[in-house]
Amino acid sequence: MVRKEAMRTLRGAKARPIAFCLLLAFAPASLAVPRIAQAAGQDDAVTKAARARFQEGVADFDKGDFEAARAAFLEAYALKQHPAVLLNLAQSCLKSGHYLDAAKFFDKYLHDPQGDKKSDATRGLADARAKLGHLDITAPSGSEVMLDSTSVGRAPLGSAVDVEPGNHTVHVRLPDGTSSEQSVVVTAGQMQPVRFAAAATVVTPPANPPTNPENPPPTNPPPTNPPPENPPNNPPPNNPATETYHSTAGLALGIGGGVLAVAGFILTGVFAASKSSANDNYVSVGNQIAAAEKNDGSLPQNIRNNPTCNPPPSSTYTNPCAVLKSNQDAVNQDATAANTFAVIGVLGVLAAAGGFIWWAVPMHRTPSSARLSPWIAPGLGGLSLSGSF
Repeated sequence: MVRKEAMRTLRGAKARPIAFCLLLAFAPASLAVPRIAQAAGQDDAVTKAARARFQEGVADFDKGDFEAARAAFLEAYALKQHPAVLLNLAQSCLKSGHYLDAAKFFDKYLHDPQGDKKSDATRGLADARAKLGHLDITAPSGSEVMLDSTSVGRAPLGSAVDVEPGNHTVHVRLPDGTSSEQSVVVTAGQMQPVRFAAAATVVTPPANPPTNPENPPPTNPPPTNPPPENPPNNPPPNNPATETYHSTAGLALGIGGGVLAVAGFILTGVFAASKSSANDNYVSVGNQIAAAEKNDGSLPQNIRNNPTCNPPPSSTYTNPCAVLKSNQDAVNQDATAANTFAVIGVLGVLAAAGGFIWWAVPMHRTPSSARLSPWIAPGLGGLSLSGSF
């Protein structure tokens, strides 16, 4: 984030170390080292201009106008190359979507011995590079490496080259004067290898030695051993490298099975409890109906001795018997649901166990030489094809 310590120092608030250093950097030259009047006046004017642009950048950043803040900090840093201005410039580049510039300025800050906010710069550099692609360029030592017509140094390069996602052209001029070029497509967060081999060495046969008239060469020189007509063809063995991986499908099956098992057993418990409650209601209503029938003198003796609701013995028992039937149906339905979810829970356990075993066992495959992947960048989007060729 943009630091306002310098502004708070100028307003008389409590100053932090970075603000105090920035204030000293922006102080007139006449306060630090005695100089001639003209040089001190020039330095004072530069410091005032740098301070003014710095304050404008802070104000623009607070308003969310990161593009204007970036322009202000860029001008301030051109006038006064202080690490605090550099860190604010990097942050505004990151916020305004200038990720390549942000990575460059964060990296420069990390290599500045006066910068005391290394942790902030490290996080900012990681955020910027997550939006960029990276080219791992390998070429014969001493080769000049060009990226999109811009020189990035001579091989071997110290690190990967950060690039905006999209199409790029890498051109190298080998030490022997020959050139080679490759076109690559890189996506955000991708490390794309780019390999250049040394040019083949051409052996020039020696010129014919001068002849000596006194010792002319023999008319019929001794025969040499000609190469065989059919040289043996021993191509290199085709043993492509393999890579080890764990199946993501197995992991997904394991997680899904675990979720299914937990849900199944929870619902089993819910419906088992509901079944128990419905059964209690069924027994209670049945006992009440049986007691009423035994004491009902209007009913035949055989029904009073054996109470029943199938069918109801009279219209008086129609509603109580209907309630009894409803409770019996609820018991059956809840029992069926509990049993079904118990089976689902068991199947979930089996799926989870099988999925995690599948995921845990390492598998081997031959890496493809080409890869098609989607990529998205500010104002751009599409598919990228990358591979070795």
